[in-house]
Amino acid sequence: MAISKDTQEYALEMKAVSKQFPGTLAVNKVDFQVKKGEVHALLGENGAGKSTLMKMLAGSFTDYTGDIYVLGEKVQLHSPATAKAAGIGMIYQELSLARPISIYENLLVGRLPVHKGLPFVNRKQAVAQAKELLAQVGLEHIDPEMPISEISQCEAQLVEIAKVLGNDPKIIVMDEPTSALSSEEVGRLFRIVEQLKARGLAIVYISHHLAEIFTVADRVTVMRDGMKITTCDIGDTNPQQLIEMMVGRSVSEFYKDRESTVGDELFRVEDLSRWGFFHHVNFTVRAGEIMGITGLAGAGRSELARAIVGVDQIDDGKMYLRGQEVRFRNMHEAIDAGIGYLTESRKTDGLALTQSIADNAMSAIIYRRSKFGFYNAKSPANRNLVKELIQRLVVYPAQPERPVNNLSGGNQQKVLLTKWLAMEPSVLILDEPTRGVDVGAKEVIHNAIRSLAAAGSAVILISSDLPEMVGLADRAVVLRNGYIIGEVDREDMSEQNLLLAANGEGEHVHA
Repeated sequence: MAISKDTQEYALEMKAVSKQFPGTLAVNKVDFQVKKGEVHALLGENGAGKSTLMKMLAGSFTDYTGDIYVLGEKVQLHSPATAKAAGIGMIYQELSLARPISIYENLLVGRLPVHKGLPFVNRKQAVAQAKELLAQVGLEHIDPEMPISEISQCEAQLVEIAKVLGNDPKIIVMDEPTSALSSEEVGRLFRIVEQLKARGLAIVYISHHLAEIFTVADRVTVMRDGMKITTCDIGDTNPQQLIEMMVGRSVSEFYKDRESTVGDELFRVEDLSRWGFFHHVNFTVRAGEIMGITGLAGAGRSELARAIVGVDQIDDGKMYLRGQEVRFRNMHEAIDAGIGYLTESRKTDGLALTQSIADNAMSAIIYRRSKFGFYNAKSPANRNLVKELIQRLVVYPAQPERPVNNLSGGNQQKVLLTKWLAMEPSVLILDEPTRGVDVGAKEVIHNAIRSLAAAGSAVILISSDLPEMVGLADRAVVLRNGYIIGEVDREDMSEQNLLLAANGEGEHVHA
């Protein structure tokens, strides 16, 4: 994507910026520039320093060093308010929307119009302004008076973008903006990005999906260990080179072939239904098998997983574990039976963020390792198990007492997986196990999943990452509009075939 000559001026310049945390130099004298009308990808493993660099830009720190210039003017960004005033717009992976209140109130928070001379919100004017913002992201069909809780996650992501556009930013940072979007909605987002570029906005684009980077970015900067490794035009590099720069080593074969030894049936569902979400679902998963559940966003994949483990109700159908019928009223009963569920939302449902790595890692089995109702976290057996899990998942920093909210996203995801590996599950349901993590963390997680299956557990993998599904699953059942419409065998599994199957097409889908 060529940049025209009249947009060569830098919208953003960060010169020799650094940020020190106790014991860690998170960002080390980094130079980073973004041109007007440019999409500049920022890449690096979790913990590389890119999030800290962007938090400096967002005004989250008062003690960074170095200089920051916006449109050629030096600025001091020591609070979110000063960053917003300087023209910085932040779109985070974890949305900042308040779900119980209306879309228009979210879009115009802090600047709702009021009636002249009265301290009351002018609702008519607010709704009109909200409609204008929604139209910029292709949501003109959405009623601004609806609460956020009544729209999809995909639509909420676009509302978040509209909210930032309402502040008239000069620079927009998009942190994993497609993590909750379907392929169709990703295309819509890219069209919006092109429109923003045409308006002269500078866009910093953070994503672990390299295919997106090569589709949308003009230039790319790679960080590792708090330092900038390179900045180059996207046409002057390739995915292999970027991965090697991110991890500091050659990655010749990311998805390794594995020999699976599939045993007897472990878990089976028959005519499982939750009306309005999924209907008459049937599948079997066996010991040592990784079975994928594929489908487009809204197909009912997560809803099916939540119902299996008792988080949501089941209206009809049966489930069998080792041939015995089971039905769980809550997650505790599922865990007690040997079924774990790694949720797609680690921060909302998966982790106790203010608690330690050790507490989170042991949280699913505390009741098993308690005596007379008391759990001794300092016992040698418990401490050794935590240490073993941390080493197995390469959690960094490897400090059991460190609060989880002080870890990078990839390391938080590793901690979430340790929680379920600790219980040695018979069946483990993994819902988007590598969403928003870097290539290094993804490799560690994939190896742990393979090892779990090799040890005889049955794994149910829900993933929107098609290369991940192809690389890990022995077979995949296809969910569409809440119904299982067929199955793709290992020998027929490819990204193209899975995408065709999810759309209800394809000759390799077996009913």
